[in-house]
Amino acid sequence: MQTLPKWLVVGLGGLLIAFVALSVADKAKQISDDYGNKNPQNTMTVSAEGKVKAVPDMATVTLGVVSQGSSAADVQSQNSQKINKIVEFIKQQGVNKDDVSTSQFNVYPRYDYAKGTEITGYEARQTITVKVKGVDESTDSLGKILSGAASNGANEVNGVNLSFEDADNLRQEARQLAIEKAKLKAEELAKTAGIRLGKVISVSEDPAGYNMPYYADGFGGGAGVMMEKAASPNIEPGSQDVVAQMNVVFEVK
Repeated sequence: MQTLPKWLVVGLGGLLIAFVALSVADKAKQISDDYGNKNPQNTMTVSAEGKVKAVPDMATVTLGVVSQGSSAADVQSQNSQKINKIVEFIKQQGVNKDDVSTSQFNVYPRYDYAKGTEITGYEARQTITVKVKGVDESTDSLGKILSGAASNGANEVNGVNLSFEDADNLRQEARQLAIEKAKLKAEELAKTAGIRLGKVISVSEDPAGYNMPYYADGFGGGAGVMMEKAASPNIEPGSQDVVAQMNVVFEVK
């Protein structure tokens, strides 16, 4: 039997491999076209806002003590004694120890800049953050804490933030309302345009729809306000809007 030349065998083998590769690639493309791309070409995107109104049930208060003295050790000791007294008072108002935390502690020198860099004393600053729950039912504890903290040595407040202990349920409710509104809007648009609305392709949330926390009037959300001993402040929680902005993509036929 006559043997084929080596060069011919190699050439035929290369052609066979190329043919098989092309067949596999063509089959893969066919499968991808048939099954890989299920999203319809014609879609409509509709955005809608869902809004839930609710009374805040938690106040977050940031209280501080600022002490001045001739030595770093003295001001640190003064501040620690006052802060410990304030924390003990707050716990006596029914606030759980897990809801009281130190958020800042600093001791630094004070200078007389008219005399160059001469140190004239020291200042200590310590702040604590307190979560007061149940303010939707009563703000009595919040008022007592604010006035009592001042009576026990607090001389600075950095803000009273009214919010929700569990905002996830409210936001989920707002999302559901937004999606329902998007469906109604899509149906109206489809009817007006004379097209038929299909299934929902995707749903996404627009983070720009997030509502900002609310700070009680008189305390602000930025620079601290020096406190003096006074009657209990009247804090009204009012109501807040929990907002969700949803984008819904529909198939159209």
